[in-house]
Amino acid sequence: MRTSSVVSALASLLSIYAVHAADLPALLSNQQVAHGRPMIPDGRRALDTWAIQNTMSRHEFYHAAIRNLEEIDTFWVSRTGPFARSATFSSPGWVMNGIETVRRAYGQRSHSDAELALDAIRKVDPSITAEDYGAGSEWVMHTSTTPIIEIAGDGKTAKGVWYSPGIGLMGRTDNSKIGVTGTLFYEKYGGDFVKENGVWKIWHLQMAYDFTPSLPQEMVDAILASLGNMAAPAADATRSPGREAGERSAAMPEGFSKPIYSYPGYSPRRHSVIYPQLPQPYYTFSETFNYCNCDSKSAKPYP
Repeated sequence: MRTSSVVSALASLLSIYAVHAADLPALLSNQQVAHGRPMIPDGRRALDTWAIQNTMSRHEFYHAAIRNLEEIDTFWVSRTGPFARSATFSSPGWVMNGIETVRRAYGQRSHSDAELALDAIRKVDPSITAEDYGAGSEWVMHTSTTPIIEIAGDGKTAKGVWYSPGIGLMGRTDNSKIGVTGTLFYEKYGGDFVKENGVWKIWHLQMAYDFTPSLPQEMVDAILASLGNMAAPAADATRSPGREAGERSAAMPEGFSKPIYSYPGYSPRRHSVIYPQLPQPYYTFSETFNYCNCDSKSAKPYP
């Protein structure tokens, strides 16, 4: 290729990048967003940033242990506090509105499903006892990677986004056999956090799925082999749940609503997009967007 052609191609690429870069918001400093108002000290900001990461990690560990109900009662905003009614948990398909809806649909329903799964597997394997909570149920582990966390200048709220790759295994009993279904998760989280009585709590949590394929047969073969004669046929055992674990309802139950923006999963036809929107330095929550995906101040996708 001639030098002039290379230069021309490079110039075209740079012009395309410049157009898209112009669409992204400028990253302001904490001092710029303060406008002379008193800011929390840097040491406090560093400690709060680590506390937000710990809170999100606790969400992941409790979810993996099917302790969603305990998670909500411990790490989410108080059921009797000022943020209870505005708390949300959302996906590309639904929004749970209010902490009581989140507690019922994400917490109590998960706990009930685990108890039903335990009862079912005990009928197949008598060695499992009523104390073996979680047996027969799902195991879903996400990781909270690539965090971007911003603490408000006034120290009262915080925002964060994470990429959250993971894996989900679902136990299933049918016709006196035990099967296992499996799914990989490539998804993201966006979250708003608020301090209640000096402790950081989850206020809004939003998920966006990029790719959730079924596990290949060989990835569950060892699990099925360990079950011996109790194992379901492989063809049945590896059917994918076809949804993220925790999504139980096809219709919109009480307390649910449709999201403002439904993030599309990967397709060769999907245009480039940054979503959830990355948090920017801000001073107080009224001056930023939210991650509830339920009103006009919800995070919008970057072009």
